[in-house]
Amino acid sequence: MQFRVLNGDISEWNTDGIVYSASSTLLPTSPVSRKIHQRGGISFSAYCRHIGMCHVGHAVMTKGCQLKAAFVIHAVGPYWAGGKREEEKSLLSACREALDLAREKKLKYLALAPLSSADKGYPLRRGAAAVVPLLLTESGDFDRLDIVCADEREQAAYTEAAVFFWLHQLRDAPAGERDGLAAKSSTALALLQSREGTPDPIVLAGKVKAVDAIIQPFLQLTKPSLADVEQTALKIRALYSETERKGSSPWPRP
Repeated sequence: MQFRVLNGDISEWNTDGIVYSASSTLLPTSPVSRKIHQRGGISFSAYCRHIGMCHVGHAVMTKGCQLKAAFVIHAVGPYWAGGKREEEKSLLSACREALDLAREKKLKYLALAPLSSADKGYPLRRGAAAVVPLLLTESGDFDRLDIVCADEREQAAYTEAAVFFWLHQLRDAPAGERDGLAAKSSTALALLQSREGTPDPIVLAGKVKAVDAIIQPFLQLTKPSLADVEQTALKIRALYSETERKGSSPWPRP
């Protein structure tokens, strides 16, 4: 599975299905949901009114109607209450139900907007740290999964969570499995912010090499500490810097 974290407008995503942060009433109550309803058209809003209600921690699916996505999954995440109401459990439950609905329709390319952060006050980095490991461990049957962020702050949080996921996997892996996992993680991280559906193999090889050059010293550590993980993560995240979008990329040139 190709897992990407990109900036964009999820209501314009050309994919099998999109998942967004919905209200319990399925009414448009946030900028993202308003765009989806507006572009989905009258029939789309009618589907939502017909369903009427979806409780926190659950998800429902409708057709995309006039959207580019064939299906829309309305995932109802929790409002943040300081962590006192099992918000993380509800957040992960909504994500799992969204994935299950996509599987039922045999969708292979799914795009998800961050749940509960922009509209319900869930701390962004905390939500990303919970959701990304779930998506990376429970979505292997999809061909591609995009996290579609509304701004660079969201993208940075979900990128950070993905980098930490792979580094923790490497740190905790048995010695005999580390080399194979390192190759897998280098490729995954090289593709993390790639906008090309099928990246140029030469360009991709250079990016994989750049990530691997950071990961290899980390692998040589007998028992990496949390500080080692954080320092390595900073080096990898520097590869996704703002300078790349402005034309001065830290990635090696082919």
